[in-house]
Amino acid sequence: MPVRTGEPSDAAFIVEMARLASAIEGRPLPPVDDPLLAQGLPPSPDTSVLALDHDGHPIGAAWWHFREPLLVVTPDGAPVPELVIAVMPADRGRGIGRCLLDALTARAAHHGYDQLALNVHIRNPAVRLYSRAGFVVAGKGRGPLGVAMVRHLP
Repeated sequence: MPVRTGEPSDAAFIVEMARLASAIEGRPLPPVDDPLLAQGLPPSPDTSVLALDHDGHPIGAAWWHFREPLLVVTPDGAPVPELVIAVMPADRGRGIGRCLLDALTARAAHHGYDQLALNVHIRNPAVRLYSRAGFVVAGKGRGPLGVAMVRHLP
């Protein structure tokens, strides 16, 4: 599965992935101009990675950001970057999410981070993926059924 670093031209696709990542089952996707959605976008293109199909078109993305209030901080109060990940619905269940997670964790470690956090709805099937990838529950997340998970990076 080809994965590459994000570029400025990927902005519209990343917004779509942010909409998918913030979806709650049975509810409509947030609008592209939703202020809460904007808070979860990558601070710069190089904090994101995109998975590509065999024709080179993006089919998933992952990135980190720092959203206020911070989801997780280190014992000394330093912010832990928060991961966002999404895969196009037609492409789910084929290991793309895991490829994105692996690429993003390597990228975050390269940038000097020693852990990543994420917020996930407790009923989201991706919880299994995150657990298998080394994320552990760190506490309450955002929203009434949100869970914060953390992974220490090599």
